[in-house]
Amino acid sequence: MPVQAIYITAALLFIAIIPLPSGYYELLRIVASGTFAWGAYQNFSQKKLLLPLAYSLFAIVFNPVSEIGLSREFWIPIDLLAATVLLLTKDHIAS
Repeated sequence: MPVQAIYITAALLFIAIIPLPSGYYELLRIVASGTFAWGAYQNFSQKKLLLPLAYSLFAIVFNPVSEIGLSREFWIPIDLLAATVLLLTKDHIAS
């Protein structure tokens, strides 16, 4: 995955702390789950242990098919944590 896609996903996650229409959050779920699923795949194939589990957890949390209904107060720290994890570990996903 190109590093620009990781930066875009992180930016979308940071923007998500602002109150926006529900369509934005649906798009965010698709983009974030895809990015984290790709990161999990990349790291599982490299035989790493902790990162693929973290990426898998985020892919499940942002899953657009079976949504987790949390209040906004819970989503803000999750979005910030997910964006930070992406930026700190971008070298493990980028190809």
